[in-house]
Amino acid sequence: MTEGRLARLPVQVAPRLGEETDSFIRRLARANHLKPSYLHGYLCGPPFWFGKPQLDRLADATGRSPHALERALSDASSPRGRVKPNPRYPGKDPFPGRGELCFLISDDARDGTMTIRALAERYQVPRWTVRLVLDTARPAARDVKFRKDPVMVPVIRLVDDMLARGVRGRAIWAELMDKHDYSVSYSSLLYYVHRGRHLKRGRRQP
Repeated sequence: MTEGRLARLPVQVAPRLGEETDSFIRRLARANHLKPSYLHGYLCGPPFWFGKPQLDRLADATGRSPHALERALSDASSPRGRVKPNPRYPGKDPFPGRGELCFLISDDARDGTMTIRALAERYQVPRWTVRLVLDTARPAARDVKFRKDPVMVPVIRLVDDMLARGVRGRAIWAELMDKHDYSVSYSSLLYYVHRGRHLKRGRRQP
């Protein structure tokens, strides 16, 4: 790793409004024929190679301003899996009596495959309302009922299969990102692996 500003990657892709940082990094890596796990670690920098990519390093690599990335990416300036700090709140509830729409719209926007127009048509709301949802804080969890967090659910079988093959730790994290397009926090992954081993030991006891 070199100090100072990073070099701009030769092939650029535009971030999609509402896309998560990890999704954008995976697309950027593949466009430049890099492993997503390598680019992710490069953008995190030492000593936290598996943490949250640094916004200024991502800005250098893409030739975009940190402000532009903050506006486009849903979690660019926040810890992993959390809403943006100091978010802007709407002056009034855009969905009176239908608070779950904020979660549904933002969830559908997370993978970056749907445009604002498509989201507006799916939920039959104006496009400016979709932009408002993607640019403001979500309601507090106690205010709406929302779906169970799917962070680990889709990858449990993949992780168990890798463990059975003797794959461990960092290699599991990298394979999930490089081969299966799943970004899981390293600490959560280690916790799951450790908990799984603990439960297996417990079942062996009489």
